[in-house]
Amino acid sequence: MYDRYGQKAWRYVDVRLIESIDKLKEHFNLGTMTINNYFWGGDREWSGIRMPESKYYSYGSQHSYANAFDIVFSDYSAEEVRNYIINNQHEFPHIKGLELGVSWVHLDVRNEDELVLFRS
Repeated sequence: MYDRYGQKAWRYVDVRLIESIDKLKEHFNLGTMTINNYFWGGDREWSGIRMPESKYYSYGSQHSYANAFDIVFSDYSAEEVRNYIINNQHEFPHIKGLELGVSWVHLDVRNEDELVLFRS
C-alpha cells in the first residue's frame, strides 16, 4: 500500500482503527509500538494492510480491508495489553476483535456489537 500511495496510504485505514491505536499508545506510553518496520530493515511487513500480493492475504481478513493491525510493544507483553483492552472496553469502543494466544496484539474494528475474542 505504501509503495503504491506513499503517505496517502493512511487515507485507506479505518479512522476507528487509528483512534484506537492512538489511545493505546497514550496508555502504553513506554518504549515503542510497532506495526510494520520492514522499511527500516525490520522483520514486520504484513502486520497492517494486506494486499492481494501478500502471502498472508485472505479475502475475509480484517487486514485486507484496512480494519486490523498486529502490534508489538517493546515494553509490554501482548497478554498485558489484551487484558487491559478486555477489562477497559469503555476506553476502546471501536475495538471489536482481539486474537488470543499470539505474541502480538491483533486488534480490529470489525462491524460487531460486542468484542469478539478468537484464536486463529
